[in-house]
Amino acid sequence: MEVTRQNFNHLDAVIDELHALFESWEQEDALLSHLDPNTIQLFRLAVHEWVANLVQHADFTDREPELVLDVIPNGQRVRCVIEDNSEGFAFPEQLDVQRSALTPFPERGMGLLMLNAATEYFEYSETDDGRRRPEFTV
Repeated sequence: MEVTRQNFNHLDAVIDELHALFESWEQEDALLSHLDPNTIQLFRLAVHEWVANLVQHADFTDREPELVLDVIPNGQRVRCVIEDNSEGFAFPEQLDVQRSALTPFPERGMGLLMLNAATEYFEYSETDDGRRRPEFTV
């Protein structure tokens, strides 16, 4: 399996960079060519949601933000790993908070639930060197 790696360091530009990256992947018809359009959109949504949460909520203290996106095509699926050097958060607890606060048509606070629904597999961990590492498959 070939891994495509992208590095990002500027939170103020990362969302635009991600959108441009996905557009180029879709136009080149290579990296994501094995996926159907619905899977591509779910993958795009999942990556966007995680990175948007980092932009809005992550605490990088006094460190320059570092995000590494690994995309691994895998048959009819795609695996993704996003590592960052933020302080992180308690993912399972936050997901439970969002589940318990569900109201009809909320305006905010549904991101982790959408991410969970869009992915077939999701794991959030910390690397040996202290980086945060969500890994998911769509």
